[in-house]
Amino acid sequence: MRQVGIFGKRKSGKSALMYALTSHKIMNETKYRAMEISGVGKIMLVDTVGVDAESTSAEKSAESVEVALMLIPNDSFELELAWLSKLKKSGAEIIAVITQVDKFDDSGKSLAAAVKEVSALDTVCVSAKTGYGIEELSNKIISKLQK
Repeated sequence: MRQVGIFGKRKSGKSALMYALTSHKIMNETKYRAMEISGVGKIMLVDTVGVDAESTSAEKSAESVEVALMLIPNDSFELELAWLSKLKKSGAEIIAVITQVDKFDDSGKSLAAAVKEVSALDTVCVSAKTGYGIEELSNKIISKLQK
């Protein structure tokens, strides 16, 4: 089964985003959710532990995902940039995701521009709470999986 990994620091909104993408309510005990995407087939969303946690499970997940979503919740994203480098080496298609944009005055647009400038990656601004950007992110995931 094809895998899409959700990476980010603890409390960056990984689980909330997974459930927003699959239209399910948040259930913290579930770390994997399979779903069918028209034109792509079955995929598994992998909700990793925080990249700031002392664990090797996120690194192991990085080796097996086709698409990696790197969640960036604020303008302190040095750790995320280091992880972007790891994910690029794994061969995964990467999407930088500015999360929790309902907390930003500009819906995360300036942070997205800063991330894009230093990483050269496509960025998507989302809010799992309000649904903002979820459809755009879904479309980008599908596009990456269809390559």
